[in-house]
Amino acid sequence: MNEIVLKNGKGVEVHLIRRGAIITRLLLPDPNTGAHVDVVLGFDEEQPYKDGTSPYMGALVGRVANRIANASFALDGESYQLAANNGPNCLHGGKVGFDKVEWEAQREDSARGQAVHFAYTSTDGEEGFPGNVQVTVTYTLTEDNELTVEMSATTDKATPVNLAQHSYFNLAGHSSGTILGHELTIHGGDHYTPVDDVAIPTGEVAPVRGTPFDFTSPRTVGERIEDVPGPAPGGYDHNYVLFGLGPDAKNKCLPSGQASETPKLAATLVDPASGRGMHVLTTAPGVQFYSGNFLDGSLRGKGRAAYPKHAGLCLETQGFPNAINTPSFPTVVLRPGEEYRHTVVYQFFNQ
Repeated sequence: MNEIVLKNGKGVEVHLIRRGAIITRLLLPDPNTGAHVDVVLGFDEEQPYKDGTSPYMGALVGRVANRIANASFALDGESYQLAANNGPNCLHGGKVGFDKVEWEAQREDSARGQAVHFAYTSTDGEEGFPGNVQVTVTYTLTEDNELTVEMSATTDKATPVNLAQHSYFNLAGHSSGTILGHELTIHGGDHYTPVDDVAIPTGEVAPVRGTPFDFTSPRTVGERIEDVPGPAPGGYDHNYVLFGLGPDAKNKCLPSGQASETPKLAATLVDPASGRGMHVLTTAPGVQFYSGNFLDGSLRGKGRAAYPKHAGLCLETQGFPNAINTPSFPTVVLRPGEEYRHTVVYQFFNQ
């Protein structure tokens, strides 16, 4: 693979490829030994990312991240039919979403740190979506051990746009086993969006208190995972309403559907064994917490590592799933003359 490598003076490295604007490796130095530990799941070759073998590992997903019910929506009096690639639903943009296409790439190192700017034009009708959409994503690695991901888009026709970064994290190392012992906090995540049996939100915004979904204070991922309701394979795959926005999230968000102009602390993940931690900051109103439920050991990742169930977890900051069909959710509609902007920051630290 022809990887683009971002480095800082602290020994952190981020490896990316043009396919899907994918993060293939994220290397953190061990403070005791200085050895690098790769904390994201992925592959040594490009083919699994291209042919769909990879379950969106490290990718920038779109045009609409997460699920659209019945692979269809109506907008401004027109109906649109999409590819049903996840049961009856459209997932992460369809059969050939932004994760599988080639992006243009240009180095943009600055005083902030080493950076790469990716750009892609999604044409009118691509995967069934309306409008020509110009999409960019810039990854910047700072000397403060922050990886900033700045996403933007414009369109010439009204369309839903909801981009997300889909890395699978395991702070003990990508090949170390499971993330069930990781401690997770979702800040202000006192509500979530319950789902039906095909993982579509019911429209309800429900409190997490007294349920296995409560991560308002640090809890291990595995502590209550067997109690999470839903069909096999079980586990977490749910959208959390961030920042205390709660049931009134739509009215509390900006007109763009984002929660804020600047990123705010959304989640903290810690591996107690190694002491490695990560803060996730975002401008988005939601985060999909996915605990790697569909991994089953059959995928062979980097260094031929087998990825068992729960080998990694995703914290995908986003607009709410199926928002295009749920008027009570914050908007994901982008119109001509507007600019979609979504920023997520991963801050790495050692306890």
